[in-house]
Parts: sequence; C-alpha cells; structure tokens
Amino acid sequence: MQTIRTQLSDMYTPQWSEHSFATANTLVDGEVHIWRFPLDLELSSSSLSPEEKQRLASIKRPRAARHYRSTRFYLRSILASYLGAEPAVLEFSIEAGGKPHLQHPRLQFNLSHSHSLGLLAVSAQHPVGVDLEKIRPLKYAQNIAKRLFPKNIREQLSDMDGDNQQLLFFQQWTAMEARQKTLGRGIFDTPVAADAIHCQHFMADRGFVAAVATESAHEKPIPRFFNSPRTAYDAA
Repeated sequence: MQTIRTQLSDMYTPQWSEHSFATANTLVDGEVHIWRFPLDLELSSSSLSPEEKQRLASIKRPRAARHYRSTRFYLRSILASYLGAEPAVLEFSIEAGGKPHLQHPRLQFNLSHSHSLGLLAVSAQHPVGVDLEKIRPLKYAQNIAKRLFPKNIREQLSDMDGDNQQLLFFQQWTAMEARQKTLGRGIFDTPVAADAIHCQHFMADRGFVAAVATESAHEKPIPRFFNSPRTAYDAA
C-alpha cells in the first residue's frame, strides 16, 4: 500500500506555458497539446454558431450559461489558431458514439471541464481523449468503483480513506473516461482495454486531476501544456 501512496503523492504536475491563440499555432505528429482555460470569465459570444447561441439563450442559470459560453469560445478560438481560420466558421459533427468531431482531417480534439476549469486536448490526425475532475468527497464512490473499476483497484480503495482514497478514485475515473472518449464510447459502453491506450496522468491545477489518452497502436505522444490567455482578444 505504501507503493500506491507514493505513486499518488508523485502525480505529475506539468509546467504550463503562457500561450496565445490570437496567432497561428502549429502541431506536429508525435505531440499532443493540452490547453487549460478558465470558465468563469465573461466572454463574447460572437464566435459561436447560431445553434450554439440558441442553446446559450436557453440556459437559465447564469453560471451554467457563462461556463457554456466560455467552453465554446475557447474550443473555437484554440482550434481556429491551428487551422488559420476564423473561429465562427468551424463546423462540428457528432460521431456515432457521441464524440464531437471537427470537419477537418488535420486535427483531432477532445474537451473536458470540471467546476471552474476546462481542458482541451489537440492531436494531429490520431484520436485523443481527455478527462478532468475536481478532487472531492463522493458519497457513493465505492458503489461507482464496484460497477466500473477492476477488482484490484476496488480493493485498494477499500483499504484507503481521506485524501488518498479520493485521489486514487479520480485518477482511475479520469483514466477510464479518457480511454472511453478516445474511441468515442460512453462510460457504460464496452470498456476500452487499458493496454489498447496510452494514458498519461497529470495534475491540471491544485485539486484537479486529469488524464490524456491516445491509442497504443501509435507511439505515446509528448504532451505540451498551455495556459490560454485569461483576457481573450474579443472578451466582452
């Protein structure tokens, strides 16, 4: 058990570089770019599609509306910086498993958000999945683990309590979610085998654990971590 606790205490904390999406960005095969962005800014909705603006107008809770607008703003702005396009012209579709897909063959992406923080993973050509969770007490953690986690993880969780239990739970949860999202599957769909996926864990911020996943048929990508600018060029 000491080994498990050591692994948890040594969770990778990356260095986040300040980066801009107002100028062109490049991405080469063999890298995955992970962008971190805040959800509580008051941003412009000018880059949103008509459908997104309609959905935004239907969200009655101010904080939920602000988070939705921020998520779509950063998604469009960041992806557009790789494509040399205006954010508003990007077109998305939904794959059979529910995974959003960009109508452009050069980029793959995946998005996750938790509480006031969002992450966007961007890959050249190969599918990618990312998941983010705020570490917090969960009333039914053992029941969730019993349904979704392998036996050895359930046993480790039952032998833990407090911070270590919460961190292990969300480490496993984000890994499971990131694997499923890589292949466009929901959490209750057929589980993606762990050895079919490269999964890299990291601390996205204090109190936030995350995982980024890619198919193991390709080499494990080198992650690069970027902070989105907190004051965007078309912020309200």
